[in-house]
Amino acid sequence: MTDPSVEIAVTVFPGHQGDLLNNVYLVCTPEGFTMAHTGDQHDGEDFEWIDHAADTHRIDLLLMNCWTMDIPRIVRGFAPGVIITGHENEMGHSIDHREAYWLTCERMAGIGTPWILMGWGESYTMKKAERG
Repeated sequence: MTDPSVEIAVTVFPGHQGDLLNNVYLVCTPEGFTMAHTGDQHDGEDFEWIDHAADTHRIDLLLMNCWTMDIPRIVRGFAPGVIITGHENEMGHSIDHREAYWLTCERMAGIGTPWILMGWGESYTMKKAERG
């Protein structure tokens, strides 16, 4: 049962996947935990706002697609506490168009921010930590 007194704040950023609209959502819980979900974000022009996302929003968790362009730049722009990648082995794609888990490991190597690659059925519990 949901509590109607609980408010969740949602901020929508104008993301894109090429010419397609792909809004990026930032969700903040009543406890102050924030997470951003990039969906299929993949457009260089969006770096105009991505580069400054962390200037106005503290992001505890970034849910990011594993094949997006310029992963280090996206991570710098959002400055998340933790990253969970997504879209690996996406079953809706033909086998030749699925992203390999090993490729995510290669792309995320040396990123400098803790990151997690999860498979189906896995779970992860994150506690809100104080950050500077």
